[in-house]
Amino acid sequence: MAALDTITRYAAVVLAVFTGVYNISLLALGIILARRADGSLRGQLRLAHERSAALPAGWSLFVLVPCLNEERVIANTLHCLLEGQPGVRIVVVDDGSDDTTARIVRAVGGDRVTLVRRTPPAARQGKGAALNTGLRTVREHAGQEGLDTDRVLVCVLDADGRMTPGAASRVTQRFSDPTVGGAQLAVRIRDRDRLALRLQDLEFWTLSALTQFGRMATGTVSIGGNGQFSRLSALDSVGPYPWSDSLTEDLDLGISLAARGWTVTSTTSAFVSQQGLTSPRRLLRQRTRWYHGHMSAIRRLPELWTRPAVGLPGRVELTGYLLAPYLVTLPASVVQHYAVVRALCGNSPGMPRLVPGAVWLNVLVWQSLPFTAYLVSTLLYWRRTDDLPAWKAVCWSPAVMACMYLGFAASWRALWQIITRRRHWTKTERAVEAPVTSGASTGPPADPRRLAQPPRTILNDVP
Repeated sequence: MAALDTITRYAAVVLAVFTGVYNISLLALGIILARRADGSLRGQLRLAHERSAALPAGWSLFVLVPCLNEERVIANTLHCLLEGQPGVRIVVVDDGSDDTTARIVRAVGGDRVTLVRRTPPAARQGKGAALNTGLRTVREHAGQEGLDTDRVLVCVLDADGRMTPGAASRVTQRFSDPTVGGAQLAVRIRDRDRLALRLQDLEFWTLSALTQFGRMATGTVSIGGNGQFSRLSALDSVGPYPWSDSLTEDLDLGISLAARGWTVTSTTSAFVSQQGLTSPRRLLRQRTRWYHGHMSAIRRLPELWTRPAVGLPGRVELTGYLLAPYLVTLPASVVQHYAVVRALCGNSPGMPRLVPGAVWLNVLVWQSLPFTAYLVSTLLYWRRTDDLPAWKAVCWSPAVMACMYLGFAASWRALWQIITRRRHWTKTERAVEAPVTSGASTGPPADPRRLAQPPRTILNDVP
């Protein structure tokens, strides 16, 4: 037992040092950057009501939308892109859907939309494979039109993703720096009327977004699966198939870009929204997949440290990011509970004494640390949003603290899958949303009565 107490103490020290040096410093840096860029933490929200802007002259942008049975959301997504992102071209990759996804895409149509169909056995081999198929179409367009691959951008948008008006134009401006190979938008959760959705929005809009802004300092912003932008020449430098078959193909791409010397950044001038999950089982399954891909990515560390193109700050930051589940989440799940049990049941507190006094007082102080962290996060979220009063944010702090157990469960499930060499990729379910009204140029959202009409535009149909 004494040996376990010693291990717990050292693990607590490592956990505290890593969290303080890495997580808190990135969060603080992100807050400073966001305030400098927008004048306040709430500045990004003004962009949702600004007018759309055309792409800068000489630039082309293709939006890849991978789809697998997305009939519930794809019409709204296409209309928002056509109306809110002038000049972009859309490549919808139907990855073997057996619903009406393809028919809805044809009904929306337009000369800016390309439908690429994948059929079995090539279909349903993962999101990375679908994106690589869509990229082939982009490369064909670029070659036929003689486009400069340094001035062609490829955006990946999930079928439920909606970017703020003119986001494509604002992100394109970030690529005026020739060293920038990728960019990632901050993410919001829509329809935050339920606690589960509100907590997911807090995670994305506050903790994730602000730390991502902090990572702009090292040029190693993590690329996500929704709202990611890449320079076509940067994708070409990775290879013919830049997206891997990893459960987190987006994280893998970001590492590949960094390993080749490309800077990956973000912007405070745009964001993307998406649906959240309300089912605890589906949420746990989603997070397990994310942890599985993240924790498996440590195999890329030797590549980062042996490639001369990666600068030292980028290597250190990416190393910390990839090791976070092993140095923070997993140890915290053990230290948190073992220390409290030893404090309550043994003569030794089983943890570093934080204050002089009785064991129960140290237990109370020990538990107050994560609670304080989540209280601060809810207050930051209140400062970042405009639809939540401060008192309610404070009252939700215990619920946010309870959410850490979702991370504990997902990380251990992912570790078990890695050890047993199991891979589980399950598509995220979508919810039905009200139709988005658009201008006359794109027409109203498709309805089932129009689906039998001949397709308006199919520029590509490949297996």
